[in-house]
Amino acid sequence: MKSLKSISVLIFTLFIMSCASMSTVTNAPADAGVFRVFNEDHELVKAAVLASMQNLNINIKETNETPNGFAIMFTKPVSALSWGEVGRVLVVKYKNNKSKVFVHSEKRSKYQITGVDSQRFAHSIFSGVQEILKKG
Repeated sequence: MKSLKSISVLIFTLFIMSCASMSTVTNAPADAGVFRVFNEDHELVKAAVLASMQNLNINIKETNETPNGFAIMFTKPVSALSWGEVGRVLVVKYKNNKSKVFVHSEKRSKYQITGVDSQRFAHSIFSGVQEILKKG
C-alpha cells in the first residue's frame, strides 16, 4: 500500500512538473511560434490582432509593450478534451512599415494529445486579422 501511494505521488509530481504555465510562453524567445508578415501599419495590425482574438474561445490575460513588441498573453480554458493551453501573440514592427505577428502556444500538459496547437491558433488569428484588414 505504501508503495502504491509513493508511485501515485511520483506520477502526480512528474505531471505537475511537466505543465506549461504563463511564464513558459512569456519567457520563450521572441521569434518562437508561427509568424506572418502583414503589410499594414503596426498600430492597425495590433488593433486587428486584438479584435480577431475576441472571436476565439480564449481569455486575454495581459497586454503590454515589451522591448520585443506588443505582447498579448492568453489562456484557453480546460475543456472535456483538453487541459487547456497558454499562449502569447507578439506584434513586432518590421521593415518598411510592416508588422510581423508571432503566435506561440503550449499545451498545459506535455502529455496532452488533444487541444489546440500554435498552428491552429495562428491560422485562426491570421485569418481574422486578414478579414479585418480587408474590410479596412
